[in-house]
Amino acid sequence: MALQAAAAPPLYRYPQAPPTYRTPRPSRLGPVMIAVGLVVVLIVVATIVGVLAASRFGAGSHSTCTSNCSPKLITPLPEEATYRSSAYHYVVNYTSAWKVRTQDANGITLGTRVGFVQIAGTSGGQADQALQSTVSGLPSANYQDVTLVATLKGAHLADQDGVGAVYSANFLGSSQTATKVRFAVIAATRGGFTVVVLAVNPADPKNSPNGLPEGQQIDYLCTEFGWS
Repeated sequence: MALQAAAAPPLYRYPQAPPTYRTPRPSRLGPVMIAVGLVVVLIVVATIVGVLAASRFGAGSHSTCTSNCSPKLITPLPEEATYRSSAYHYVVNYTSAWKVRTQDANGITLGTRVGFVQIAGTSGGQADQALQSTVSGLPSANYQDVTLVATLKGAHLADQDGVGAVYSANFLGSSQTATKVRFAVIAATRGGFTVVVLAVNPADPKNSPNGLPEGQQIDYLCTEFGWS
């Protein structure tokens, strides 16, 4: 009798154990690092811009722009003020930074930044005679050692040619302390009357044309002068 093959033992499957690890949660570190990175980038960019601006506009460290230049930051000019002579109807335009000392129907005296300017009108006369009489009529108690420095070529009031000269002197003020000054006298005649401009400044012959620090402002006043 043939032996029957032994029956295979039955397979036993163990139940699978549940996983013991936890599902990882989404990390919050990513957005924080991105935000920190953006802040760092902004700080670096602002620092670079500040350094470039300082190097460009720093005193004595910037180069002169010659093309495609950005607008310059400058101090605006002060407003103008105007005097009109009721006797002769001429008009004087001057910077409002100058202060009126005296005025009447014939003229005005203005206190400037470092000196003063006096404008006066007279009937008739000639420009050269008015210039000489103005210089000789200066009070000797205040103006001493008056000396001619130079004549002003092209002296004018508006479009009217005139005469002019620059003088040096020692000026004695109320303190009785002598100050070296330069003064210019410009005179012109038109329409039957003469106007004389007398401008006095502390002498500065090394740094100023004709030794008057406010020479440009005085020339501007003469250019903007109106006869009527």
